[in-house]
Amino acid sequence: MTATFQASWPTKPVIFCKSPPHDTIIRMGTIRERPITKRGRDTPCVRQVSVFVENRVGMLATLVGIFDGSDVRTLALTVMQGFDCAIVRFVFNDTDLATQILRQRGYHFSICELVAVEMHHSRDGDGLARIGKALLAAEIDIHYVYGIIVSPHQYPTVVIHVDNPELASAVLSEEHFVILDETDLNSKQ
Repeated sequence: MTATFQASWPTKPVIFCKSPPHDTIIRMGTIRERPITKRGRDTPCVRQVSVFVENRVGMLATLVGIFDGSDVRTLALTVMQGFDCAIVRFVFNDTDLATQILRQRGYHFSICELVAVEMHHSRDGDGLARIGKALLAAEIDIHYVYGIIVSPHQYPTVVIHVDNPELASAVLSEEHFVILDETDLNSKQ
């Protein structure tokens, strides 16, 4: 059995020019408008902090304990365990303050951008399935996905690490998904 998928987002004709305007994305022969965020960024994103720690008993409790007494809230957490080390991936309500605390305590970490998407249930199916189909149609690779706790009164939300966050945000916005920015994470406390 063969399945076919046809893109359903609106497209504009391709315009050949030396440099596109700063508010557009050109990929796969399609011009897409960039979503603009409250912070004035071109692409809504959420920063993930990956902390490198030894894989030993109590290390996770020690790590999350360094944020006690601060205004930092952990909104998402996932652990990648190795034989003698681990990578703890966080999404915080205040990434700048969290990284300042980590730096002061001598932790090694890296930061990358994720796309945060609210998953509204619709007649077209589950939100996660619709996200996957939209990104597949745009040929965007998904590296990993995990849930995030924004607010108990909001829709389920996931953060997605993709090879092209800018294009993923544009594609998902065209599919009428709500893309969250770090400003949204701070305001929904």
